[in-house]
Amino acid sequence: MRLRTKTIIAATVMVVFALMAALTAAGLMAGGAIPAGVSGSFGNTAVDPGDGSRPVIKDETVYALLNDDGSLRSAYVVNHIKVPEDGTYVDFGNYEKVESLSEDILPRIEGDRIIWELKESYGDFYYQGGLVGAHLPWIFKIEYYLDQNRVEAQDLAGKSGKVEIDLSVTPNESAPSYFRERFAMQIQVPVNLNRAAIISADGATQVIAGSTNTLAYTILPGSSGSYRLVLDARDFEMDSINIGISAVDYSSVLSSGDLADGFRKLSQGMEDWVEGAKAFKSGLVDLSDGVGQLSSGLKDISAGSRELHSGLERYSQGFRQFDDSLDRVSLGSGSIMVGLSELSAGGGSILSGYQRLAQGIQVQLPGEAEKEQLRMLAQYAAIPDSPYYQAGNMAKSLLEQIAGLEQIYQNLSALNDALSQYTQGVAELSEEYKGFDQGISALAQASGELQQGISILADGGKQLSEGLSALDSGMAELNGNVKELPGHAQELVDGGLAIKEGTDAANDAVSEMIGHDDKDEKVVSFVAPEKGMASSVQFVIRTPGIKMPEKEKEVPVNNTVKKSIWQKFIDLFS
Repeated sequence: MRLRTKTIIAATVMVVFALMAALTAAGLMAGGAIPAGVSGSFGNTAVDPGDGSRPVIKDETVYALLNDDGSLRSAYVVNHIKVPEDGTYVDFGNYEKVESLSEDILPRIEGDRIIWELKESYGDFYYQGGLVGAHLPWIFKIEYYLDQNRVEAQDLAGKSGKVEIDLSVTPNESAPSYFRERFAMQIQVPVNLNRAAIISADGATQVIAGSTNTLAYTILPGSSGSYRLVLDARDFEMDSINIGISAVDYSSVLSSGDLADGFRKLSQGMEDWVEGAKAFKSGLVDLSDGVGQLSSGLKDISAGSRELHSGLERYSQGFRQFDDSLDRVSLGSGSIMVGLSELSAGGGSILSGYQRLAQGIQVQLPGEAEKEQLRMLAQYAAIPDSPYYQAGNMAKSLLEQIAGLEQIYQNLSALNDALSQYTQGVAELSEEYKGFDQGISALAQASGELQQGISILADGGKQLSEGLSALDSGMAELNGNVKELPGHAQELVDGGLAIKEGTDAANDAVSEMIGHDDKDEKVVSFVAPEKGMASSVQFVIRTPGIKMPEKEKEVPVNNTVKKSIWQKFIDLFS
């Protein structure tokens, strides 16, 4: 809650520090101090001293001087008291020295009671007291570096090089929480532009007046701060670092109805945004389901395409073998056709030769009359004593030879008839086989073209399979990413709900701030926290300046002139 509140009151802090800047310009920047009454004040109930004296309601301004390293060197408090009438006024505090700044009077001190006899004519009465064992509500730490080497602050005077100043502020947990939680701080670091150029000053607001660039750092209530200033120095010198601390009154800033109305509208807008994010998440769930189904279907298609590609590869390989075989068949068919042609031509030659042989045999065969004479003569072969016995044997032998020739002739005639049919058949087969061979040749040519088409189809199947496989992988990745979207959408819903809760909490905090009057809060005195008699408290803090030694100046012998109240204020930090 406190962090949200800090963001809201940032603008208020700047307004407060505008007033503190005026304080600084009038006092610390001149090396002195001013009355505390100009700071914003809060209402308070005075503590009754119980002895008939009047309680003091005062403004406290704490002036602190730090050492170069940020530790506390000394602290004074200037108290401002309104004197409405003559009387005895009692204040509280543990001081080592108490001195009136506006009137030439002395107090009566009884323990922690500071008793003043005041007159109405004083109007505004100021006194200062040196604090004993003081501890500020904040811890300051300052470190100085020259060319990256740690040095003491005063050793930087007159040096040239890279100067770095590290400044940190943390709340002092041992101090009353009232100051840590309600007081804001502005730190002003004056940089003499004739002595140094700013290299980096992260977190600072810069204001240039003449040759001085004032770097302002703001720390909100309850916060810490760490800052690094980097300078390019030439004969380095620097005035005091000034720190103004004041309570923040933001109730008037937050009292505008527009702010509360804006929070309500923002809360309603975030509620609508959350509902829209929920609808968006629901749509993403549907999208995820659809992409999942698409991915599953595409996976099946991809598997089918791989099977198709594998089948086309096998078909292409088998058809390639068929095409090679068909080429061999076509080549063999051509050889067969040539052989048939040669066989047809050779059959005709053989038929002609056999026919001539048959004709030659037929010419040599005797006629029937001659064979009859030979048969008659052959009868003598059976009569050995016949003078025609030898002639009969010869006739008988001739008849047997004639019978053999006739048988050969008959066989040749039959063979010639069959050979004639065979030759005619071979010729017809040769003619018919020409068409078959032409068909085989055409089939082989068409098979080659078909093989090219099948190869193209197989390549296409491969590309289809690879494309679908890549698409399947991409879709699987898309599906995985889309599955995460509803979870991210839920993060949007959760974030929107968190923003709405934060907005509602901020609205409640602002409403509480608006309804709470800080002026009715008890202001805690820094000097006497348990007494509660302050109407305002503020802190004005500075560090020593870093200066080169100057020649001693003559000091007037007589310096006893009575100083005015303003001179006394200026002497506080002299």
